[in-house]
Amino acid sequence: MTQAPQTLSDKQMATLLALLVAIMPFSVDAYLPAIPSMAEALGANIHRIEQSLSTFMFGVAAGQLVGGSISDIKGRRVVALSGLLVYIASVIGLTLIHSVEQLLLLRMVQAFGAGMTVVVVGAVVRDNYEGRQAAQMFALIGIIMMAAPLVAPMLGAALQALGGWRLIFAFLAVYALVVWGLLYRFLAKPVHTDKIGRGIFGKVAGRYRQVLRTTPALGFLFFQAFSFSSMFVFLTESSFVYMNLYGVSAHAYAWIFGLNIITMGTFNRITAWKLKTGSDAQDILKWGIIIQFAANVLMLAAVLLQGQPPLWWLVGCVMLSVGTQGLITANTQACFMGYFKAEGGSANAVLGVCQSLIGAAVGMLTTWLHNGTPQVMAGMMLASTVCGIVLLLAFSRQAWQPSRRSGFH
Repeated sequence: MTQAPQTLSDKQMATLLALLVAIMPFSVDAYLPAIPSMAEALGANIHRIEQSLSTFMFGVAAGQLVGGSISDIKGRRVVALSGLLVYIASVIGLTLIHSVEQLLLLRMVQAFGAGMTVVVVGAVVRDNYEGRQAAQMFALIGIIMMAAPLVAPMLGAALQALGGWRLIFAFLAVYALVVWGLLYRFLAKPVHTDKIGRGIFGKVAGRYRQVLRTTPALGFLFFQAFSFSSMFVFLTESSFVYMNLYGVSAHAYAWIFGLNIITMGTFNRITAWKLKTGSDAQDILKWGIIIQFAANVLMLAAVLLQGQPPLWWLVGCVMLSVGTQGLITANTQACFMGYFKAEGGSANAVLGVCQSLIGAAVGMLTTWLHNGTPQVMAGMMLASTVCGIVLLLAFSRQAWQPSRRSGFH
């Protein structure tokens, strides 16, 4: 596949891709304040509704696996547009559900479409940028889209108050339709695409094998996946911990949730500034690792010592832990994608699939371990960070040596 030259400016391209990526936080965060109401309306245990977060991530993984490799062959545009059509159809269906089984099924279909669509973002950046410039582009996308996870819970709470939780999924359908139109108009068509024939499966498998055999890249992949899992544990348990244990209202929950995004945005701005001033992506990543680890240790220590620590302490630790995604994601993604050129779509798919599968598995394990206290949330967040650090050192220790780092400047 040969991509058409980029016709949008960097900021315009970042805005377009940010609108596309924002589908994910809107899909995950907007209905968090409505989970207790959905459980009551569908006659289900709240933890069954929480499991829809994990099933969503499993669907995302499948969509990324399919979409990533096909985008290398047929182009980013056709995959993104096709995925959005699947997404739109499923969220319309979600406005009509009457059981938790229908919720879980359609959330997985919705996620499949979202995964197909969002997986092209990293590949589009890789097609047009390299090294520090790619990290700057990922950081710029992150800065622009920070509004989505900040606004999503507040918007979800407002929509729920206005017309019930079904209105949240109606909004997602409208938003996805608008994004579809923008992509159709502005995302460049490929100059040349390969045909999909009998050898497609071997070709796709070969691309994935090449990615998975690049051992120095895998540490960055695993750390991003487990760092995301730490955040996903919070997403899975936060509505129960904040609303049920601490008695926080849906609107207050949305505001508290927004503090995490403000912290993340602040760290993201620091990432963008440090990259512009010549700092290395891996140096910034190290600080993200240190802060996330320290925040999770302090949170678990407080929970073990006090049982249910003051809300302000728990919120503060979560803010720092979740906020470090602003120091981690753009830099791990740039370091990982820096190893791949021809396999950009496949590499981004592997990164996204591993992140989704590991996050979904950790989130599902969290619901199984649930014991009605904040201990599970704090413990699983720390365990995820520790697993990521161990795997980063196991696979990519050599990549941190100065002689191996020239590709990331």
